[in-house]
Amino acid sequence: MANNIRVVRKQKHMTLEELAEASGISYTFISRIESGKRGLSLENAIRIARALNVEPSEITNEFAHDDLERAAEMPAHQPAGHAAEGDVENLTIQSGAGGGGLLHVEYRDDGMLVDPAMSDGFWTFPESIKAGWRNLEHIKAMPVTGDSMEPTLSKGSTVFVDTTHLHPSPEDIYALDYGDGLVVKRLKLVPRSDKILIISDNRERYGEPDELLREDVRVYGRVVAWFQWRG
Repeated sequence: MANNIRVVRKQKHMTLEELAEASGISYTFISRIESGKRGLSLENAIRIARALNVEPSEITNEFAHDDLERAAEMPAHQPAGHAAEGDVENLTIQSGAGGGGLLHVEYRDDGMLVDPAMSDGFWTFPESIKAGWRNLEHIKAMPVTGDSMEPTLSKGSTVFVDTTHLHPSPEDIYALDYGDGLVVKRLKLVPRSDKILIISDNRERYGEPDELLREDVRVYGRVVAWFQWRG
């Protein structure tokens, strides 16, 4: 898979810098994807394929054909602020809290781009709750899978993500992608450096935090609330 990207890029006579600019993915991150040091999420596969002007299947065989076709049909641009039928759009995207998730979103300057097939309705809240959310029109709800954020977030929880909060400060829980698809993790900036810690609250199972360069972590928003059933 990693070699396919490099081979196709060279066939297109495109430098790594040009591919980074065309895809919107950092030079360092694409370099690590090409070398196999980082995983390739579905979203990044689509973005790289579009930048190379090829079908996604030409650069990877890691995803099911149906997933690639559906993701490839996503529009390249969709303005934010579309008409809502409720307060907060509910996405069926699986945001992992374990080994990674399947990413069907992109973030652009004018809002979050979501495959319409990944939305199945809206949450509605009383005015007293909505008053506490400053960016209600930019909040997305999505389910969580996995156990890496337990006991804070249990599998099956729904998190509400403010997609305008893209700077990982203060230390808190965020929706992000660092190569393995959409996940929900705790983020903490390392003082006086360009590093960031990706923390699983379930330390007993998942161990110490991962330390990455900030440019290699794509933040999709801050988790401002969550809902979970108590069994």
